[in-house]
Amino acid sequence: MRHLPRIVVIASLLAGLPAQAAEWPPGVRDTFHKSCVESAGQPLGQERAQRYCQCTVARIDRDFSASEVAALEQAELPEPLIKRLQQVSQQCLEALGGQG
Repeated sequence: MRHLPRIVVIASLLAGLPAQAAEWPPGVRDTFHKSCVESAGQPLGQERAQRYCQCTVARIDRDFSASEVAALEQAELPEPLIKRLQQVSQQCLEALGGQG
């Protein structure tokens, strides 16, 4: 499997996100990370999934505005936000040296 299915990536990114990335309530970041690892664990393996999800959380914290993170809770995500999530996923996968 060369690429994570988009649904796995997006589900990993959306699971447990709070309204503001900069002010995640205690435990929420950990819940998100755990859900991400569970989703990405099979295609990446547990060690790589841990690193991928740490990267994902860090990039959401760094790169997404509070309004963008709040928009992640919408039933239907705007296309530009989906593209940003895919970029985050790709950047983190590249940081791992790809998959396989």
